[in-house]
Amino acid sequence: MMSSVKVLNDDGARHDAISRHDRSILVEAGAGSGKTAVMAGRIAVMLAQGVAPSSIAAVTFTELAASELLLRVRDFVEDLAAGHIAPELRAGLPEGLSAAQRENLMSASTAIDEITCSTIHGFCQRLIKPYPAEADIDPGAAVIDRNQADLNFLEIVEGWLRERLSGDQGGVLAEMVLHNPGETVALMHKIAEALRRSRKLVAPQAMPFAGHLQAFQQAADELSAFVQGAGVDEPETEVFAVRFSEMAAALPSVTDGSTPAGLVGLLVARPHPDLTTGTGSFYAYRKKGKWAAAAKQAGLSKADGDRLNDTASGLYEACCAAWAALLQVVSGQVLTTLIDEAGTILARYREHKRASAQLDFDDLIYAARDLLRDHETVRQALGQRYSKVLVDEFQDTDPLQAEIFWRLCGDPGVDPQDWTRFRIRPGALFLVGDPKQAIYRFRGADVGAYVQARTAFSTHDADGLVSISTNFRSCASILTFVNERFETVLSADGQPGFTALDPFHDDPEDGVCVSAIDIAVADENGKASAEQRRDAEAEAVAELCARLIGSHPVQDRKAGAQRPCQPGDIALLAPTGAELWRYEEALELRGIPVATQAGKGLFRRQEVQDLIAITRVLADRRDTLALGALLRGPLVGLSEEELLDIVWALPRSEEEPVRIPRLDLGVDLAAIVHPLARDVIERLQGLQKRAKSTTPHDLLSQAVDVLRVRPVLLERHRGQAERALANVDLYLSLAVSYAVRGLRAFSEAMTAAWADEARAVEGRPDAQEEAVALYTMHAAKGLEWPVVIPINTMTGVMAPDSAVTDRQTDTFYCPVLGVPPSGYDAARQAEKDELDCERVRLWYVAATRARELLVLPRLDVTPSKSAWIGLVDLSLTDLPHLDVSHLPLDTIAATAATENGQTRESFATEAGAIVERQMHLTWLAPSRDETTTGSVLQEEEPDIWAGSADAQVPDADALASIRGGRERGLILHKLMEEVLTGECNEADEALTARAGDLISALGKEPSSDPADGLSPEELAGCVTRTLALSEVAALRPSLLAEFPVYAFQQEEAELVATAGIADAISVNPEGRPAVVIDWKSDVNPAQETLDHYRAQVRAYLDMTGAERGLIVLMTNGTVITVPPSPQTIAA
Repeated sequence: MMSSVKVLNDDGARHDAISRHDRSILVEAGAGSGKTAVMAGRIAVMLAQGVAPSSIAAVTFTELAASELLLRVRDFVEDLAAGHIAPELRAGLPEGLSAAQRENLMSASTAIDEITCSTIHGFCQRLIKPYPAEADIDPGAAVIDRNQADLNFLEIVEGWLRERLSGDQGGVLAEMVLHNPGETVALMHKIAEALRRSRKLVAPQAMPFAGHLQAFQQAADELSAFVQGAGVDEPETEVFAVRFSEMAAALPSVTDGSTPAGLVGLLVARPHPDLTTGTGSFYAYRKKGKWAAAAKQAGLSKADGDRLNDTASGLYEACCAAWAALLQVVSGQVLTTLIDEAGTILARYREHKRASAQLDFDDLIYAARDLLRDHETVRQALGQRYSKVLVDEFQDTDPLQAEIFWRLCGDPGVDPQDWTRFRIRPGALFLVGDPKQAIYRFRGADVGAYVQARTAFSTHDADGLVSISTNFRSCASILTFVNERFETVLSADGQPGFTALDPFHDDPEDGVCVSAIDIAVADENGKASAEQRRDAEAEAVAELCARLIGSHPVQDRKAGAQRPCQPGDIALLAPTGAELWRYEEALELRGIPVATQAGKGLFRRQEVQDLIAITRVLADRRDTLALGALLRGPLVGLSEEELLDIVWALPRSEEEPVRIPRLDLGVDLAAIVHPLARDVIERLQGLQKRAKSTTPHDLLSQAVDVLRVRPVLLERHRGQAERALANVDLYLSLAVSYAVRGLRAFSEAMTAAWADEARAVEGRPDAQEEAVALYTMHAAKGLEWPVVIPINTMTGVMAPDSAVTDRQTDTFYCPVLGVPPSGYDAARQAEKDELDCERVRLWYVAATRARELLVLPRLDVTPSKSAWIGLVDLSLTDLPHLDVSHLPLDTIAATAATENGQTRESFATEAGAIVERQMHLTWLAPSRDETTTGSVLQEEEPDIWAGSADAQVPDADALASIRGGRERGLILHKLMEEVLTGECNEADEALTARAGDLISALGKEPSSDPADGLSPEELAGCVTRTLALSEVAALRPSLLAEFPVYAFQQEEAELVATAGIADAISVNPEGRPAVVIDWKSDVNPAQETLDHYRAQVRAYLDMTGAERGLIVLMTNGTVITVPPSPQTIAA
């Protein structure tokens, strides 16, 4: 007996999408309609028809989606080859497959990896890689991620600004900085970022400046002439006329006004206070009664008074409009100048990437487009190479990406440069998207590109546009609600249109699918603050979750049976990430685990705030606030009273006995009475000694071990610390990129991120799979849950940014020193309209995430006009109340982790046994310090601390004290290294310039007098004299700079490894070390110091077996020869 197969309304469309390969198709796939299965099915059927896997390219929105698509293709191919047709493919293969087609699949199954399946950036990289010359790229260039690209670009912008605003450089930018430096720098950053996104950026077009200058002067003259010839005295209008005349008289001439100072002077000019309100806008002209009274007094009629009023009003408004137009023109001219100047930033960024052999994501897109546009033979070759291109989430592309697909899969029309006229080849392009889910405008996506593509498909081939609308996710009532609420609003102007969703699943027999929870928050006046609303909603939602978990039944569709709701079945979806920590906190107080990509954010998590405090203390031992926060925080756990007792017990200064002493890392441990505080500070002091001799990542990693951060987190989170531990790992990973900039720079960056409440995704927001999801609606796209609760929807929508770019014309609008350019208001309103349309679509995305229950909070206060909840008519008042009062309200007990029976004592015993069985490895390194302190061979500390919790942190040898000559020595060593490696030209001018750069990099100011500081000229001269020394010049051809050397020696159960870096080594014709050179910057070293230097060099001679060593005193030009030690000679 054959099982019945449910016939779908869109079976015909699914058949064409999967099996019609003789035409190019755009599939409008509604939410939950199984578009991934359709794409994978089309690829599988292509393979069955003999299409080579290597000729197929599938482009997805994320790498995760790409891997999932390829996995689905594998599953389909395996099933079809075995004769089994998956339910998702039955509509596309009603007759099944022939034996030949199954044989094709068997052959293709071993070559599925040849299918190109990647993001748009990965695909573009594949397009340009075989053609580096045509694409004008370095064939060895590496692709950097977006974060690194953003950092590089920011550094170039800031460097350009420092250069542009230093010295006596003039121009518009310099004039603007004099009036408002903060606003000017912020504007340049916005322009630079807009240029980076749109390389053809232009300012708004405006009429010539001279005409507007004359127009205002004429308007002022006409108002003045009217007042003088009216024959009636109206004092207030007379004052207005005088003030406008004064403003006109103060205007510069056309010549002076066109200079940078003149233009900026006009921008900062303001109307006379007699003409403006407190906000700076012109008064509205309301003098009708005064003109009537004046006319009557002059013996004129009321009609004469009205006529005079109308004339005066028109002339007054003309003056106001002419002034505004004049400033708008000036603003546009200044914007044009600034955009032209900022073009240098883009050029420098491109040069930086070219010099460092790097490409960012934007480069990949532009290079692929340019390659296809400018090289016809390459375009044809790539079109043959990728004869079948499939694109997922096409609604989230932009016109530039659409152009790439059109040029690759189409043939040009009359004008090869006009890609919109390309005709797509039959079967070459398959697009899947849902314009109702176009929500990534902030990433550059443009739903207009989708609409344009849809029009092109329907024009060239009406059958090329198909729609699949059966929703396999949500129950029928949820889809009815979505169709009713969104059909009208998504069919309005500015929206891409609406196609109703057809349900596959019926409603459950018990309970409703769409409902509301009533939340009382209003006071006696029916009002409540935003914080009160959020707190009340957070409490109500947390209580609802607590009642649903473990009691409310949900359908397990894989098992085909019901089960109790678990935390992971619930999602709280918010339109923005604002204040979501309140919801997170409410859930956590009830013991409900939370997985978030939106809530507190990385820098609001307690464990990260503890790590920031540790970082600040280690970066600055005087940071009492950070030390106090660390001691009071949960990591140490001192109370306020205990901390005050500690401070009060510290010894007072004899000079200022009434002054309360500071508690910082400089404190004498003997003065700390509290044992726990003394122990923690002692550990921190030991770590702080290493701060300048290791990288921030290594130091903080050791701090995490020494302070037992991970065990404390495990105890604090009752065994469910995956998320907190992941955040610790993420924080440590952030420190890796500060290896050069150092701990202080990392501390400042993390402190700024915390202070600014920077939003950063946590280490593993999904670390606990069985947790309530607290996501933004954007982050929820592509996901689904049995229960969905939209939250925080009383929040107001954000106004568009002050900087707006018209994407159709690449025109950049932004106020300049408070003055908007012409067309700004219209452009900003258009952007707001686009954003509001997208916000409606975001609501659609949120509502279609729910499988079985969609719950909308219903507060008893009226939302503001700008609230998210008001963007769509959800008919909240008509929804039934969700009654869960009969469900138990129990705090969710955290699942206990597997008991760890290992004690500190047993761990120490096991560790000791392991150590006894291992050969001890000691690392030695020859000292490179220009001091006589410490041994010549210094033992290196391990990077991982493995002692007990009570053990002393291993101390490093004391660092050489930083003296005036240390920086000089560092720079001389660096200059010698760069000259020998060829990185720096040894000409005096080049050396001097490089020395200046290095001085600045150390945070010092170059000095013209060597006696007062670091002199670039003196440093360059010192290097030149050293290179000219006969002993150095003779070895120059074979010198290798900063040469790493090492040696091993086994002594019974101990293996001694010695490793170091010699300043320079010359090698003989056999490639073996011949001479070791040690550069020294001392002026007049003492004999004791010279003996220490000889010992250092001999250590390198012993390691390398070199014939001799040279100590080169660079300052006075002395060269000291050092023979090997007697043991080495004897060997």
